[in-house]
Amino acid sequence: MLTAKGLTVNGTVTKEEFNKFGLYHFKRFHTITFYFLLVVVFLIFAIPTSTMVELDVYIYFIGLYGVISLVSSLLVLLIGKTAVKVKSSKEYKSDTLIQNKITYTFSEYEIQQTFGRSAGYFEWINLRSVYEDKDMFRLYVSKSKAMILPKRFFDSELEIDQFKTLLRDQVDERKVKLM
Repeated sequence: MLTAKGLTVNGTVTKEEFNKFGLYHFKRFHTITFYFLLVVVFLIFAIPTSTMVELDVYIYFIGLYGVISLVSSLLVLLIGKTAVKVKSSKEYKSDTLIQNKITYTFSEYEIQQTFGRSAGYFEWINLRSVYEDKDMFRLYVSKSKAMILPKRFFDSELEIDQFKTLLRDQVDERKVKLM
């Protein structure tokens, strides 16, 4: 809701949304790990074999090593994503604040975060980075701590557009990654 004080949104972050946040947060790490393992595992098998077998047989082994490296990389990716979900679920259960209704008021001067009778204030300059995903915004105040704003907190697409405009106006453009 847009008022004279600014844009106000509120809601409660669900466990599923918190898990998605964890997956979004580690997405880059998972991608780098996947490709790194894909190449390294392939080379571990392919390089020693290149001097041991004939060229026509080596081509067969190249395909086999490609499959082995792909399967092992996918397995590590799956384990990593599962670990993030487990860790996020435990974190959500232990953090009673995130399970409560949170109200955010965004003005041109600050961000006010209110839950219960407690309130926190953040200056726009203190945001390290801002990301928009298909279903949420992540406003990082430190390397791993973020304000999670599911898009369902907003009443309309117009409010989401107003929020994006406010982000572009208040946060250094190098820190903002919007869709």
